[in-house]
Amino acid sequence: MSTTRRVRPAFGGLSAPAQLTVEGAGIVSGAAVFVVVGAVALLLFWGRTLPIAGPGSVGQFVAIAGGIIGFLAYVAGRLWRRTGLTPFETARPAGGAVGAVHRAGAVDIFDTFAIALAHGILALLGWLVLGAVLANGFQDATVYHFSATVLAAAAAGVTGYAVFLSAARMDLMRLSTVLAAFAVVGILTSMLSAPDPHWWQLHLSALGMSQSVSSLAFNLTLILAGVIVTALARYATDTRGITDPARRAAVMRVRVGLILIGVLLAGVGVFTLNISVTLHNVSAVGMVLVFALVVFWVRRALPAAPRSFFVLGYVFFGAIVLMLVFFAVGYYVLTAAELVAGVLVFSWLIVYLRVSGAAAESAENIHVGEA
Repeated sequence: MSTTRRVRPAFGGLSAPAQLTVEGAGIVSGAAVFVVVGAVALLLFWGRTLPIAGPGSVGQFVAIAGGIIGFLAYVAGRLWRRTGLTPFETARPAGGAVGAVHRAGAVDIFDTFAIALAHGILALLGWLVLGAVLANGFQDATVYHFSATVLAAAAAGVTGYAVFLSAARMDLMRLSTVLAAFAVVGILTSMLSAPDPHWWQLHLSALGMSQSVSSLAFNLTLILAGVIVTALARYATDTRGITDPARRAAVMRVRVGLILIGVLLAGVGVFTLNISVTLHNVSAVGMVLVFALVVFWVRRALPAAPRSFFVLGYVFFGAIVLMLVFFAVGYYVLTAAELVAGVLVFSWLIVYLRVSGAAAESAENIHVGEA
């Protein structure tokens, strides 16, 4: 057995020269976006004075452009890595060859589409929120066409650069960050734009019941987050290389559980209360119940995880039960119970992705060191 230690790359799973190559490609991507969006903005803005936010504003243009660029830049980043339309490389591909990649299938293309869409919507909502904040800070200010063009081109260029690098270095660890940012920005956008400022007096799902942009943001966030969780379930529960039948079965149970959580999360957004109370409640309650099962299944599926991870799951489960009891006795309103339960379930999923990614990376390092 060799004792040779593997020199780990600085970040992103790539060597230093490869990192510089990725950075160079990212700069080219951002520069190309800057030129194209700048030309389009100049044609649209010429001779006009624009508001910072709102209809026909710089912020609105940047948000729409950022959403489109975010989607296209992610796909370009995956294709540039020559991995095909796969979300990211798995730690230990079939056959045990570390670093090998498989050809993209229909499921891989769908997964990549969902993650690319998440980047696009994240850019769209992020720039909308930033535009609203800036408009509030610069009351009644307007922007001349040349300044608006440069600002819009720069914002789009930064989006293209950041998303391209995100795609080129995507793994489970980074995807957990994207998923968290997407959910937070989406829900906050819905809350801040809700037509009824007292929506919280009803329940969290009230955000998705109107015909407003707020409801669209809320429901779309839940649906796409559910699709992403479903898509990444098979990557976070890779059974290749597992020879123990009992552990393999446990991993498959966790995979099914994660897929169900994703489907039910999307169901909460699809079946709003004004569409079907029964299906909405079944999706919400079912997600919590499946989460409880996964929390107790994951110990056998991921034995290398730190003990603190398992304890965290039990604590989250206990906190959800306690919140439901408080709601049942009338101590808390339904919004508080829903919000706490949703945040805890989603937080655990993000932590699981990071722990699973770290475990896969550790297994890969051991495998290379023993080769």
